[in-house]
Amino acid sequence: MTARGKVVVYASGEGEEFRVGADRFLRKGDSAHRSEAFSVIECEGAAGIPGPPPHVHRSFEEAWFILEGEVAFTAEGRTIAAERGTFLFVPRGVAHTFRVVRERPARWLGIFSPGRFVGLVEELGPLMPLNGPPDMAAVGRLFAKYDTEMVPERP
Repeated sequence: MTARGKVVVYASGEGEEFRVGADRFLRKGDSAHRSEAFSVIECEGAAGIPGPPPHVHRSFEEAWFILEGEVAFTAEGRTIAAERGTFLFVPRGVAHTFRVVRERPARWLGIFSPGRFVGLVEELGPLMPLNGPPDMAAVGRLFAKYDTEMVPERP
């Protein structure tokens, strides 16, 4: 233990679980352990489900490291087939979206900096029902809370 806090360890498969629609997340730490510097979540994205609408984060960066499966990641007008071992960095202000491809789920680590912005994903869960469309007005308010906005898809 140091003056700054304690070491936090989560073994494989451990963490606080939450869901966004059919996707499963493990938060690797809780708010008491979260650093302003970054937060990490382990994501399991369901196959065959559309990803989020294209969006821009104005106040934070995110990075991904693909562990399993394949994710079609679209940014700046191009789509990348992100497979196991692929690292993606999304700077502030870059419009992007993603979806899991193939018939199996994909897994990746998501890293958010500053760390508090992982709250966008955590709070999105209750707004994304498994049956039926989400309340897009509520989603828009949540995005605004985290300085994120949906943007039109590029042709």
